[in-house]
Amino acid sequence: MRRLLLLCFGFVLVLLTLIYVFDVSYLFKGVQSTYLRGENSAQIDDSKFFYNRAVVSNNPKEIPLGYNYNDSIISDSLDFVLKKSKSVAFLVVQKDSVRFEKYWRFGNSDFSTNSFSMAKSIVSLLVGCAIDSGFISSVNQSVFDFIPELTPFRGHDVSVKHLLEMSSGLDWLEHYKKPISVTAKSYYGTNLKKLMLEREFVSPPGLVHEYKSGDTQLLGILLERAVGKNISSFASEVLWSKIGAKNNAFWSLDYNGGLEKVFCCFNSNARDFSKIGLLVLGGGSVFGESVVSSEYVNWLKSPGGLVDVDGGKTVDYYANGWWVGEVLDKPIVYARGFNGQYVVVVPDLDLVFVRLGLSENEKSENNNNYKLTDNLKFFTEEVIKEYSF
Repeated sequence: MRRLLLLCFGFVLVLLTLIYVFDVSYLFKGVQSTYLRGENSAQIDDSKFFYNRAVVSNNPKEIPLGYNYNDSIISDSLDFVLKKSKSVAFLVVQKDSVRFEKYWRFGNSDFSTNSFSMAKSIVSLLVGCAIDSGFISSVNQSVFDFIPELTPFRGHDVSVKHLLEMSSGLDWLEHYKKPISVTAKSYYGTNLKKLMLEREFVSPPGLVHEYKSGDTQLLGILLERAVGKNISSFASEVLWSKIGAKNNAFWSLDYNGGLEKVFCCFNSNARDFSKIGLLVLGGGSVFGESVVSSEYVNWLKSPGGLVDVDGGKTVDYYANGWWVGEVLDKPIVYARGFNGQYVVVVPDLDLVFVRLGLSENEKSENNNNYKLTDNLKFFTEEVIKEYSF
């Protein structure tokens, strides 16, 4: 028995030593919030496992119900796919009124869920607000003006623009289901600042688009230093209150009082997320309130002619924190997050729709133009067909 106890003690000691040496203690948090509750990756209700900071709304506004408001179904086929893909919310706003709204499972009009990478689109708007306020001179300003701890790759300057369009050349492997990875460490870890300032640029910027959460997280550090306050407070003042969000949002942190995980983890509800879409639809204004310059919003939606890291083709599906595409001859611009979180803007129809949910077939983006997943393509087609009259 004593021998067995010594072996167990030795095993635990070696394990803890390896965890310390390889700096993977974040795996404990990862296991707690995934495997111990029967999941194998991050979920939309993960905020309960993290510290959070409020993004306060001081000027709530209601989106009125349309005269033809519907909370039943748009079509049987759409209803079937929404249920099959484990949706929790689907909302359609057209001409500044709610046309359709439905919730499943634990979803309701006030329930907050994780945006995942839709947060990247929110950060892109915050950059525009910082430029309008004079905290950042332009998207061409150097990242090293704000984060001198980083080292350029062979003397190449990296600009704010490079981070927004994800062409920085940062050493970062984007992988959502690999436990030992920089992406997992950024999500579950407790020292984002240290993690980011230890990254290196390993290729010239401004040439190749490679989707990296690290680029957005660097923008978070840059923004905090530029505006002199935490990102949640800045977002409350220049964005969330101005768009008339009904409820406070919550941005998850790496530790209590720490840094916002700006590459993800902005927690809100379908109605308030739709106001981000309405802001973009309005060219930087919503509810008569100018929030960010129209020139900047138009630039956000414009791909820069980068080469795709995977195929060498010109990127036509991603711009500067926002995804773009075309469905049924209608241009769309949208925010997109893991497991199928979407805020989709269809300018030709004066329409925004939001889908929040638990599941998405991310790999199906390879089946379609503009890297649209099968579900997103179908959702958009059904909405366009229903609301084109």
